[in-house]
Amino acid sequence: MPSNEYLLVMTACIDPSAGHYRIDRADPATRLLDYQHALRFWLSYPDQRVRRILFIENSGYSLDSLIAIGGSENKLGKDTEFISLNCNWYPESSHYGYAEMRMLDLGLQQSRLRRETTHMIKVTGRLTFPALSRLLDHIPAGFDFVADARIWRTPWKKHTVPFVGTQLILFSHDFYASHLQMQYDRMAESRHWMESFFYRELSQLPSNPEHPRLLRFPRSVDPVGQPAHRSRSYSHPVQRITNAFRAAMRRLVPGWWL
Repeated sequence: MPSNEYLLVMTACIDPSAGHYRIDRADPATRLLDYQHALRFWLSYPDQRVRRILFIENSGYSLDSLIAIGGSENKLGKDTEFISLNCNWYPESSHYGYAEMRMLDLGLQQSRLRRETTHMIKVTGRLTFPALSRLLDHIPAGFDFVADARIWRTPWKKHTVPFVGTQLILFSHDFYASHLQMQYDRMAESRHWMESFFYRELSQLPSNPEHPRLLRFPRSVDPVGQPAHRSRSYSHPVQRITNAFRAAMRRLVPGWWL
């Protein structure tokens, strides 16, 4: 089977003020700095499998500073593409995942790099994932999707609705176009968030030996950066302990999807 040709897709919303959902990290200047930092990280990421970067932004904010970074701080010569949209709207009954799914659809339709690749690595654009290479080393060629599900319940934290993390999720372009493109209205009608909607849609599909479908990362890949919904960084000591425990359990008790 031919190797995967990856497109790293950074989704971004620099100015979230048009949306009704309130977040802690809402200042456009602060968020722009986050995106600039993350772009520099990916431009210098040495893995040759991550040599194409698509940056999609959905609030209509100027991308001039990011485009300048892509041109002047790109020592590895990565192929970059920047797409500016103004579509950060979602129904009152929904969540900003609606706007993110719509942004993905519109951005990928316009993208030159989409047509040159087979798979996307979709990342939340403000975050970085230093261990991405380790994940890419352990996933099969020709996969349909590689997601990381959370379906556990514990006495201290019960998830009533299973979900997959959407900060980092991988799809073949063909699979995404066939199963998830133009599905944001269905998501809004179901009143699911993007994470639980993706889990519902992906988990009900049959296995496909020719195009593997993984609902669990074979290796942990933890984000680095600042969440939008809380003040505690992903590098906080408590979070580091949680990540280490999760990574160990992934190998020792692989059936416990925590």
